[in-house]
Amino acid sequence: MNIFYAPPEQISVEEIELVEQEAHHASRVLRYSEGEIITVVDGQGGWYIGHITRITRSSVRIAISEKREAAQGLPRLVLGMGIIKQRDRQEFAVEKAVELGASQIVLFQSQHTEKNKVRTNRLELIALSAMKQSMRAWLPDIEVASSLEECLDLFPDHRLLIAHEKLDGEVGIKNEYAGETGLVLLVGPEGGFSEEEVELAASRGAERVSLGSYRLRAETAAVTMLSQFLR
Repeated sequence: MNIFYAPPEQISVEEIELVEQEAHHASRVLRYSEGEIITVVDGQGGWYIGHITRITRSSVRIAISEKREAAQGLPRLVLGMGIIKQRDRQEFAVEKAVELGASQIVLFQSQHTEKNKVRTNRLELIALSAMKQSMRAWLPDIEVASSLEECLDLFPDHRLLIAHEKLDGEVGIKNEYAGETGLVLLVGPEGGFSEEEVELAASRGAERVSLGSYRLRAETAAVTMLSQFLR
């Protein structure tokens, strides 16, 4: 099943309007026609079913026949990740984070980060595609922070978990933290966190968690942490 995205401002009580790329994809690529049933999500938990009432060159209008709310679930998962130098690996991490249920993604400049510039527009498109592909109704915000400290400042009420490659042990953290309302899962870039960053996180109450006995790439570590809470 194909699903489409319309932000809340394009949705009224009775009607949805798809525009730009989403309208093009529905009418020109998939060749939906007037009268057909279509499914739309709003990125904030809203899930809509309706039929197409009008197709123009620039929009697709849909009459809503059914609406339901998709629960985001707890704990609320935030991925805090050091910026990765290679763009394709950073994009992979964001894509998989969305598929695995992250509600927010913060990419931060770490002391071991080798690249400063992040193409947030492209990452937002990747996140949107991943949301639709995985049939989720929540679209995570993507932010860029200048440091780990700035990232931590965004979440004073969340419990912090930091992946530390020097900590051996079994992987399996879901049960211990299942009762939390919000978790920030911290993953370093290539080369991991500096000792100063580890100490900073610890001073904010972060708990070190093991991802196993082997050294993982940054994007693999992000996937491994998030997959512990897959729902």
